[in-house]
Amino acid sequence: MIAIHIDGLDAVRAQLGNAAKQANFAASRALNTTVYAINAQLKQDMASTFKGGATAYSLRAFKVTKANKNTLAAEVSLRTDTQGAALPYNKALAHMFTGGRRSFKKLEGWLRARRLLPGGLTVAPGAGMPLDRFGNMRQAALTEMLGVVGNQRTNLRVYRKTGAGKAQKAVGYFVVLPGDKSRKHPGIYKRIETGSSSGIKAMVLYVDPLNYRQAIDLDKLGHHVVAKTFQSAFNKELAAALAGAKS
Repeated sequence: MIAIHIDGLDAVRAQLGNAAKQANFAASRALNTTVYAINAQLKQDMASTFKGGATAYSLRAFKVTKANKNTLAAEVSLRTDTQGAALPYNKALAHMFTGGRRSFKKLEGWLRARRLLPGGLTVAPGAGMPLDRFGNMRQAALTEMLGVVGNQRTNLRVYRKTGAGKAQKAVGYFVVLPGDKSRKHPGIYKRIETGSSSGIKAMVLYVDPLNYRQAIDLDKLGHHVVAKTFQSAFNKELAAALAGAKS
């Protein structure tokens, strides 16, 4: 969260005498100009810093609380609500602004509830998992995979037609847990069988949680934008307010 408060406004009011109330009005408008400038800078920095750029979901992650002439305080903060099946914004993205470990994803909770993911491990895309341009696992691939492994029936397959004159593909998934006799890396694997041939790809790997570095320093960003924006905005708003009071 980036919160902006004003110090030293009493001295300005004292200098203005009977027009002191205009200082509060000008300050509230300058605060709002500044807080929206911070929000815009955040979006710009997320787009340039996040791997693959920021998703539309990420760019909606912050909310602006405006100032008024009575509160004279404004802030930009991570939203705590959610969008669809995603995690709440603050849980999904807080680690990008603080560093450290991210919260567990809903996918991980889904797998853990079905005893398909051991406690303490997280998921990472395997070589066979298709990704979007932001590095996220594609929803269609996840839906198919989870539909099979969630059924928890051995040797369940999804059958696909591959065109006239070609052998039908049987697509199956299986889970490898730590200590499995196959000695494969723990995770979820996809098996594609076409006629007499068969191939295996790692879709999701189970890994130890990562410690993320801080991608954006909110305090540094906030101080930079306030220093660049607030004073000039306040001077402009105060001049306009005093001119309006005299007319």
